[in-house]
Amino acid sequence: MFVTSLLSTKGGVGKTTLAANLGGFCADAGLKVLLIDMDPVQPSLSSYYPMTEEVSGGIFDLIAHNLTDPERIISRTSIPNLSLILSNDPNNQLINLLLQAP
Repeated sequence: MFVTSLLSTKGGVGKTTLAANLGGFCADAGLKVLLIDMDPVQPSLSSYYPMTEEVSGGIFDLIAHNLTDPERIISRTSIPNLSLILSNDPNNQLINLLLQAP
């Protein structure tokens, strides 16, 4: 298993674009890819690929409610081997939860 994180505190530097392209490239190469959109301000990773199955859960449910059932937090794209955990923060609480995490 490989894990890669892309981060920057500045917006508009290409984090999401790079993640979407790198994830798509790896999926096309036959690797199973799970992209996790942790952007609480402008979550847009899901707009890069057509979704075949978009679940209601996401990163907020994983962190706030310890929801670990993959069927409830992992959305599927039309690209084979490429799935997403969406950034879903209905009440803008994700940043506070992350700041309070142990």
